[in-house]
Amino acid sequence: MIRRRLVVFSSLAMALLVAVGGFHLLNAPARKLEALLVMASLRPVGGRASVVNETYFQLLPPSHDAFRAQLTPYCSSLIPILALATIGFFILHGTWRRRLIGVGAAAILVLLCNVVRISGSLWMGYEFGGGALVLFHDWIGTFFALIYTMAGFFLMLYLLLPTATAQIPRAARVSDVL
Repeated sequence: MIRRRLVVFSSLAMALLVAVGGFHLLNAPARKLEALLVMASLRPVGGRASVVNETYFQLLPPSHDAFRAQLTPYCSSLIPILALATIGFFILHGTWRRRLIGVGAAAILVLLCNVVRISGSLWMGYEFGGGALVLFHDWIGTFFALIYTMAGFFLMLYLLLPTATAQIPRAARVSDVL
């Protein structure tokens, strides 16, 4: 009983350490990567969008005032990715190979969906002005972030957890007994 509690508390402590430490260490590189991916997805806008100071987007719409938008640490996909990683590595069970595949697939899904969310917000601002960017980001973007984080979690579970046939033996039949 005491050994089990020690295992549970050490897993929770490691999860907390990875989440907080990972956020502290990976915050800037993750936002830079996302900014590059967002700019790659905004290529149709052409030279009217650029990244300034690595995490600020500057947009020059032809029919609206120019504006800048910042990719803050909380708009990054790093937080949900770290949450999924700590759950996958420290809470759920399975082989390390399955854990890496499950967490990796979930992280890629969350990252790509977050790039779509940020690109959508910037595109709305480009087309309809800064107010539309804020409205889209705050309402539709937040709902979308919730959906893709849950989808990443379910994808991770699907890839990580064993199939029912691997865990549950075949049910006994009457012919087995007689």
